[in-house]
Amino acid sequence: MDKIRSLINTHQQKSIDSIEDEPILLDEKNISTKKDWEDHKDDPEEREQVMKGIDKILFTGDIDPSFKLLQELPENETDLIALEEKRRQMRLQHYFVGRKLTDELLNKKEEFNTELDRVIELEQDLQKTFAVTVDIRFSVKQAKLGLTDGAITLLGYYSQRQRLIALLNTLKTIKILHKTDERLRELIDKEDFPGAIQLCRDCQHAAVTYRQYTCIQDLNSKLKDTAVLIEEKLDEVLSVMCINFDHDRYSKITTAYLLLGKLQSAMDQLHMHFTSAIHSRTYETVYRYASNTSVDQKIQYEDLCRCVPPELYIECLSNVLTTLWGIMSSYQKMLSYHYSDNSCDEKLSQFDKNYVQQKLQLGLARIWQDVQNKVNPYLTSQDLSQFQFDDFIKVLDLVNRLIQVGQEFCGTPNIPCDLLREPLRAQSVQYFRRYHTSRTEELYMFLNMELWELLPVKPTFTTLQLNEFRFMATKNNAKQKLNEIDKSYFSEKTSSPFIFSDENVMEESFFDFQEDSDSDVNEELKQDFVEDGTNDNDKGNKRKKMTSKVTFHNSSRDGPILTNTTLNVLRYIGKYMLMMDSLKPIAFDVLLSMSQLFEYYMYAVYMFFGSTNVESSNPRLAQLLLKIQSSIILADEPRPSGINIPPPQVSDLINLHDAQNLFGLKERLIATESLVFLASQFDLWKEYLDNQIPGDKLNFLNQFYNQTLPLSRELREAVYSGVAAKAMSYSAVLQLMGNVKWEIKELMSEPNSYVYVMLQEMEAMQQKISVVSTFVPIPVEVYQMIWSLSINELCQVFLEGFGSARKCTHEGRAWMQLDFQQFIVQVDKFISIKPIPGKDLVENFIKAYYLTETDLEQWLRENYMSYTSKQLNSVINCTTGQFSKMMQRSRLSGIVDELMKKS
Repeated sequence: MDKIRSLINTHQQKSIDSIEDEPILLDEKNISTKKDWEDHKDDPEEREQVMKGIDKILFTGDIDPSFKLLQELPENETDLIALEEKRRQMRLQHYFVGRKLTDELLNKKEEFNTELDRVIELEQDLQKTFAVTVDIRFSVKQAKLGLTDGAITLLGYYSQRQRLIALLNTLKTIKILHKTDERLRELIDKEDFPGAIQLCRDCQHAAVTYRQYTCIQDLNSKLKDTAVLIEEKLDEVLSVMCINFDHDRYSKITTAYLLLGKLQSAMDQLHMHFTSAIHSRTYETVYRYASNTSVDQKIQYEDLCRCVPPELYIECLSNVLTTLWGIMSSYQKMLSYHYSDNSCDEKLSQFDKNYVQQKLQLGLARIWQDVQNKVNPYLTSQDLSQFQFDDFIKVLDLVNRLIQVGQEFCGTPNIPCDLLREPLRAQSVQYFRRYHTSRTEELYMFLNMELWELLPVKPTFTTLQLNEFRFMATKNNAKQKLNEIDKSYFSEKTSSPFIFSDENVMEESFFDFQEDSDSDVNEELKQDFVEDGTNDNDKGNKRKKMTSKVTFHNSSRDGPILTNTTLNVLRYIGKYMLMMDSLKPIAFDVLLSMSQLFEYYMYAVYMFFGSTNVESSNPRLAQLLLKIQSSIILADEPRPSGINIPPPQVSDLINLHDAQNLFGLKERLIATESLVFLASQFDLWKEYLDNQIPGDKLNFLNQFYNQTLPLSRELREAVYSGVAAKAMSYSAVLQLMGNVKWEIKELMSEPNSYVYVMLQEMEAMQQKISVVSTFVPIPVEVYQMIWSLSINELCQVFLEGFGSARKCTHEGRAWMQLDFQQFIVQVDKFISIKPIPGKDLVENFIKAYYLTETDLEQWLRENYMSYTSKQLNSVINCTTGQFSKMMQRSRLSGIVDELMKKS
C-alpha cells in the first residue's frame, strides 16, 4: 500500500518537475517563469476554465489522444511561440487532469484500500492454485508413467462408446420425428384433429432442441406445412358439419380450434360456411331438375328456377326445402351442443363460451333470412294459378310447413315471413276466385242433371273418410301426438317434414252397394196388421185395420241420405277448408265462398221442390231466399263484382206431378234430407272455422250459423207441404161435405160417408209412403211432418166444409162433432203425434155454434185471425138464426168485415 502511494506521489512530482524543467522558448510577449507556474496551479477558477477547455472526445477511449492533437495542428504552422503556447496549454491541461485524478483517489481512499486488499488476496489464491496445478500435473505425469497402453486405449474406447450411444439416441429421435409426418397425416385422415395438433406441437418443440442438424431444418418446414394442412382440413370438415352434423366429429373440431386458440374466428367462419351451404346446395338441387332443359351451369339462380318444368315444380320444391331443413337442423344441433353439458365447453373460458352462444343466437335470424332469399325466387318463378288444386295446395302446405319450421328454428312465432307469404298471397286470391267460379259452374251443371237418387253409403260414413277431409284427421292426430310427446321439427328422430306420403291419398271405402238387411227393423214395424187399441162407441169391440209397413230410417243401419251432388259439395267444401288452413290471409274469402255453395244448394232445393206460399208461412225463410237470389243468382245484368250463378233448372226426368209417387216424394225427401245432412256437417266444423277466421269476421260466421243453417232445416216444411197439399183428394171430400144436410132433427150414431172417404185417402197415402220407403228409408221426423201437414190440410177441409153450411140444427152440430171425433180416432192409427195439428181449430169452430150472442161477438174478436171470412159468417148465420134477429146478424157480419180489413 505504501509502495503504491509512493508511486503516485513520485508520478505527480515528476509531472510537475517535467513541466518546470521543460525548456520553454520565450519572447517578449510571452514570458513564463516557475513562479508563474506555481501561481497557475493553485488558482481554482483557472483550473475550472482549463478543464472545460479540454475536448471531450479525448476521454472516449476510442481514439489516440496524441494522434488527435497532431491532426488538429495546422499543416503550415511555423510560429514556434504559438506552438509552444499550445504545448504549454496542453501540458497544463494534463497536469490538472492528473491532479483531479489524484484528488479523486485520495477522496476514495477507503474504497481503494478495500479493493487493494482483495487484489492481494486474489494474488494469494492464484499462487495456491498454481501450486495445486503443479501437483496435479505432476500426479498425472506419474499416473501416465504408471499405466499401460492397453488401459489407456480401453478408456478411450469407452469414452467413444458413450458418445456414440448419445449419437444413436439422437438419430432415433430424428428418425421418429421424420416418421411423425406420416402419423400426422394418418391422424388427419381419421379426423383426430386434437391429437394431430398436439403431436405437431410436440414435434415442433423437439425440432427446436435438435435444430443444429440440417435434416431437422427440413423437418421443421414440413411441420409448418402440416400445421397449415390441419387448419385447412379442419375448415373443410367444419363446412361439412353445416350439412350433416355429427356430435363426435364436431366435438373434435371445437377441441381442435380450442387448442389452436382460434375458436372465435372459427365461429365467424362457420356462419360463412352455412351461408355458402344454403346457396350452393339450393342451386345444385334446382339444377338437377332444370338440367334436362340444357341450361347453362353459369346461369343465375333466378333464371335457373324458371327452367324447372311445371310437372317437376312441386318435387323440386320439396327437395329444396328438405335440403334447407337439413342445414337448419344442423345449425340447431350445433346450438344445442354449445348449450348442453359437454367436455369441450368446460375447457372454454366464460368469455369464449358467452361469445360462441351469442354468435350462434344472432346467426338464427341470418340463416332464416338466407333461407327465405333462396325460396322466394323459386316461388315467383311459376304461375301457380295454372296448377291443379291438389298441386296448388301442396305448394301452400310446403310453404306453411317451412314457416312453422322457421318459427321453431328462431324460437319465436313472430318472425319475418313476408318473402314467403307475399308471393303466394296475390296468386292465391286469383287462383281461388278462378277455382270458385269453376266449382259453382260445376255445381250448376250437377244440380241441373241431378235425378235425386239415394247414394248408398255405410252407416259409419263421416266427412273425415273423404280424401278432401283427411287433412283434418291428420291434424287431430298430430295434435294428439304433440300432447303425448314434445314434438319438434329438429329432434333426432324427426324426418324431413317436406316429404309427402301417400297416407292422405287412400281408397274411399264408404260406399255400400249391398242390399240392406231388415234384421234391425223393429218387430212392430214388420207387422202387416197394427191393432187398433181404441174402442168403437157403437159396436164396443176391437177392430183391426190393414196398414202398410213403412221403413223408417235407422242411423245404426242406414247411411245418411245424400246424393252425388251432395257428395261433390262436401268435396268442394273439404278443399275450401284445406285452402283456408293453408293460407290464412284469404280464410274469410274462402268461408264466404263456402257459404255461397251451401246457399246455392239450398236455393236449388227450394226452387225445385218448395211451395210458392213460403212468404206467408215462413217470412224469415223467404227473406233468406230473396237475399240469396239477389247476391249470387245471375240476374239480367251481371254484377261487376262477386259471383253470378245461373238459376238452377230441375231435370226433365223428374216428375213432380204424378200422384202415384206422391208428387215426387222420394226426390223431395232425398233433396231435403241431403240439405239437412249438409247443414249438420257445418255444426261439426264450427270449432275449426272459429279458429281459422279472423276475429273481426266472426260476426258473419255467427250469422251463418244462427240464421242460414237453422232456416235450411225449416225448408222441410216448405218442401213437404207441396206433397201434403196434393196427397189426397181434398176437393172430392169437400164436395161430399157440401152435400150433407145439417138441418137434422135427431142425433146420428154413424159418421158421414165423407169421413170414410178421408180414411181411404189416408190409407192410400200411407201405402204410397210405404212404397217410397222401400227406396229411401224415411226419417221418423219427416214421416211425422208429412202426416202433420196432411192432417192439417184435412182439418182445413173440415173447417171449409163446416163453414159452407148455411143452416144447422143442434143435432147437426152434434153430427159434425161425431164426424170429427171419428176422424181423430182413426188418425192415431197412422201417426202418434200430440197435439194433432188443426184439431183445436176445428173443435173451437164447432163449439162456436153453441155460444150466446154476446159470447159469439167476443169469440169473433178473439179468433178472427184463425178463420176465413166465409167460415166466420157461417157461424154467424147458423148461430143467429135461432135468435131470429136480422139486425143482430148484420151487426156481427159488420164486425167480421171490419176485423178482416184490419188484418
